[in-house]
Amino acid sequence: MDLVKIGNRIRLARRENKLTQEKLAELADVTPHYIYEIEHGLKAMSLDTLEKISLALDLSLDYLFWGDGMSDKGNGTSTRDDQLNTDINRLSRSEKQALVKILSGIIIRLKDDSK
Repeated sequence: MDLVKIGNRIRLARRENKLTQEKLAELADVTPHYIYEIEHGLKAMSLDTLEKISLALDLSLDYLFWGDGMSDKGNGTSTRDDQLNTDINRLSRSEKQALVKILSGIIIRLKDDSK
């Protein structure tokens, strides 16, 4: 487990979500200093804390652990689904909501066209 890479992904996601370390700490029920240590790869965290952080940042646990480098069954290549998940995980909450609206409209249109 690469704590520095996990910390970097957490810091990047926190900033993209326009959260301070203090706010993320509040959401994850830890101290701001602990968030600082996590973001700099100085501290490991419990699964409970990691889950709280992932929920607060609206990120999957697999993204926090592996990010862009997550491979498909160990063959070293990233799949399109992995890349799509990574791209979606980088969106802010409001961007994700907009994407859901867009995709909902497209899905309805696709279903209508297939009839």
